[in-house]
Amino acid sequence: MNAKKHLSWSRILQFAPVILLIVLLCVFAFVDDRIITGPNLLQILVQAAPIAILALGAMIVLISGGIDLSAGYGVGLCAVVVGLVLTNGGSLFSAIIITLMVGVVIGLFNGFFVGMLKIQAFIVTLGSMTLVQGATLLLATGGVLIVTDPVLKKIGVGATAGVPNIAIVTAVLIVAAALLIKQTSFGLRTYGIGSSLESSRSSGVPIVRQQLFVYIFSGVCTAITAILLVSRASIVSPNIGGVNLMLDAITATVIGGTSIFGGRGSIAGTLVGAIIISLITHAMSVFGIGASSLDFFKGMIIVIALAMDSLLRAAQHKLGARQA
Repeated sequence: MNAKKHLSWSRILQFAPVILLIVLLCVFAFVDDRIITGPNLLQILVQAAPIAILALGAMIVLISGGIDLSAGYGVGLCAVVVGLVLTNGGSLFSAIIITLMVGVVIGLFNGFFVGMLKIQAFIVTLGSMTLVQGATLLLATGGVLIVTDPVLKKIGVGATAGVPNIAIVTAVLIVAAALLIKQTSFGLRTYGIGSSLESSRSSGVPIVRQQLFVYIFSGVCTAITAILLVSRASIVSPNIGGVNLMLDAITATVIGGTSIFGGRGSIAGTLVGAIIISLITHAMSVFGIGASSLDFFKGMIIVIALAMDSLLRAAQHKLGARQA
C-alpha cells in the first residue's frame, strides 16, 4: 500500500509544474484579465525564450550533480562579443560562431576544474563567474553597443504566421536538445553520473569526459541565450544577463522538477518552469509590483520547490529501505 501511495504521489509531482502554471493563469486572470489576452501570452512566450535556453544548460548541469553559477555573467560576456563583432564589420555568421566558441571555452574551463581537478562545482563556477564578469568589463570599455543587423533583429522582434520568430527558434533548439538528451549516450550518462557517480564509474562511463561535455553544453546554451537577448534588445551593455538571469534559469529548472541532488529532470518541466517565471514577471509588471517584491515571490517558489524535492527524495529513500 505504501509503495502504491508513493508511486501515486510521484506521478502527481511529475505534473506539478503544469498544475502550478494552470493555477497561476487562473489566479492572474481573476485578478486582471489583461494578462491572458493573446498579445500578452505571446509576449510571455517571447520573454521565456532566453530563460528556457539558459535553463536547459542549468538543468543538464544539475542533473549531473553539479551547478553552474557563471552562466548569468557568461551571457553578458557572449552578448558583448556579439556586439563587438557586428559593430566592427563582422558578419552575423562570424558573430554567432565566435560567440559559440566563447561559450565552449567557458564550459571547458568549468569542466576542466570540476572533472579533471575534482574541485567542487560551486567553488569553480563561483570563481569563473568573477573571471567572466571581469572579462566582460574589459571588453566593453566603449560602453553600450548598438547592434543593427537586420537578420538578427528579424529573429528577435519579427514573426512568422503570427508566431514570434524567437519562439520558433527556441522551439527548434529545444527539440534538438531533447533529441540529444533522449536519443544519445550523452543524456543517459548525464543522468547516470547524477544518480550515482560510483555506479557510473564501475559501469565504464568516462566520468571526466562526461562532466566536460556537460559544462560545454551549458556554455553553448549560455552563448545562444546571449544571441537571443541581443536579437530582442539590439542594445548590448555589460549589465545584460547577470545574477538575476542566472537565478531565473535555475528557478525554472527547480520549478520544472529538476533535483538539486542530481539524477532527475526533464526538458518539458524546465520549459514549463521558464514560462512560469516569465508569467510571474509579466504579471507583476502589470500589477505595478516592484523588482524587490518580484524577487521575494521567486525566492518563495524556489524554497517551496526545494522543500518538495527534499521530501520526495526522503520518501524514495524510505521506500527503498523498506523494500530492501
